[in-house]
Amino acid sequence: MLFLQVIICITLVIFIGSSLSQSADILAEKTGMGRTWVGTILLAGVTSLPELATGTSAIILFNSPDLAVGGILGSCLFNLLILALLDIYNGAEPVLQRAQISHGLAASLGCVMLGVTTLGILLAKTEMNLAVGWVGIPSIILLWLYWLSARMIAQFEMRRRAQVLEEEIEAFQYQHITSKQAYLRFIFLSVIIVILGIWLAFLGDRVAEVTGLGQSFIGAILLATATSLPEVVASLAAIRLNAVDLAVSNIFGSNITNLAILGVYDLVYLQGNLWLNISQIHIFTAIVAMIMTSVAINGLIYHAVSGSRMYITWDGLTLVALYIGAMYVIYRDIF
Repeated sequence: MLFLQVIICITLVIFIGSSLSQSADILAEKTGMGRTWVGTILLAGVTSLPELATGTSAIILFNSPDLAVGGILGSCLFNLLILALLDIYNGAEPVLQRAQISHGLAASLGCVMLGVTTLGILLAKTEMNLAVGWVGIPSIILLWLYWLSARMIAQFEMRRRAQVLEEEIEAFQYQHITSKQAYLRFIFLSVIIVILGIWLAFLGDRVAEVTGLGQSFIGAILLATATSLPEVVASLAAIRLNAVDLAVSNIFGSNITNLAILGVYDLVYLQGNLWLNISQIHIFTAIVAMIMTSVAINGLIYHAVSGSRMYITWDGLTLVALYIGAMYVIYRDIF
């Protein structure tokens, strides 16, 4: 029955996630904000909520802040791996060649937030008091940076779309749907995908226990994959809709949202300073995530000016290699 539930849940995630991507595409037209902002903030926010729910549960119910933080940073790595998967799925034309170069803004802001996270873990081991009450200053900075990112991306997209609106013919393909219908459909599908994401994470944890993986490294990978499945499905569905910007912005936006969730974790962790209870291995994970993001930015800029056509690009291969290498180092550290 457990594995039957997993199959049913994954099937529903694929179906609802595909519909959610189309709904986000409709909302991008109706709001006039464009696919980049909707993907980075709205779609990424929704697909990242399962991580928020599972991590908050780990902190409040099991007093395991290190597990919650590890899940968030591991999800950041996995999200960047999705770019390589999209590259393969997209076929001969590199996915980052079809994407707007403006995604570099969200990616670079994600790098800044990863840097703040790294410094927060490092400085927590010193004698410096970097907290206001029980909340660490790095957490406050991360939440502020998330708000700043949403504002900057919105302003940038409004200016960009005002300049190229006449060239974006696809912006007028949902005229038969009203704005009210678009909002209601997106909200409804968002609630369903969050419920499914939380259910899938619970099932992943149960499968790890039943198979004997439990708290092992493979069990952690299984749980991270389960909570990231909505991002995978939503991004692949966006590619099928020819909404590449929605797919790419969902990846970079999910990482920004995940790092903001660290600040939320600190707010709900009332036992003390969250940053004092984080393993040093997470510094390595955050740095690898910064390198992977930099590789993606490099690919975004390079492919925008090159005419290369490959089944999988050099940056896609590099992202895969970095992810596998990071998993190996983390595995060696655990065991």
